[in-house]
Amino acid sequence: MRKGLVIAAWMMVALVGSARAGEEALDLLDAPVSYTAHYSVSSDKGHFEGSVWHAPGRERREFATAIGGQAVLLRRDKDVAYLLSPSGKWYVGFGLHAAAALAGGLDGLTVERRKIREESVAGQRATRYHVAASGGGGRFDGDAWFSKDGIMLKAIGTLTGRNGHVEPVETTLSDVRLGPVDAAMLSPPAGYFGLDLRSVKPENLQQAVEGAKAMMNLNSVTVH
Repeated sequence: MRKGLVIAAWMMVALVGSARAGEEALDLLDAPVSYTAHYSVSSDKGHFEGSVWHAPGRERREFATAIGGQAVLLRRDKDVAYLLSPSGKWYVGFGLHAAAALAGGLDGLTVERRKIREESVAGQRATRYHVAASGGGGRFDGDAWFSKDGIMLKAIGTLTGRNGHVEPVETTLSDVRLGPVDAAMLSPPAGYFGLDLRSVKPENLQQAVEGAKAMMNLNSVTVH
């Protein structure tokens, strides 16, 4: 479950660079075009990879865990993130800002960008920027590469949390395909058992989600 929260937070980190100078990173999370791609995220918490479906304001990322495939949905239009288990047919909803705070203060970041040069990433032309994002007790320093459509294809840098912990981070997209995304991929499926944890404070979120996981896994075993 912690892996899911890490990926949810990293979906925010991965899009931090799209904000203009002085704006809050969470206000400009998503690219203005729809696409699908393969993603990878590496930090001192591990290496994650899988598929991503993106539409403006909405995003889904799937990944593998020891108990089966799971997915994270981000819905800026509803200010909520969902952690889903397709095999267990359950989901947990929690606030975007709570997830960002859990990642170490990402909920208050403002961004400064400086263009470096044009480069190629995964076969696509991209503009490379130096990115410095700070605020809310956290900080990101590194470089980010954006396509002409505003998709962040790659980012490498360090993330400093509220507690002063510094970790190297890297995220990339490959096999990017522009085009409409099925709306059903970007909402919790009907018939899933769900819990709403949006009222839970950031400092209590991980414990609450772990408790929800135990209950919902038990529920899925009972149902099946």
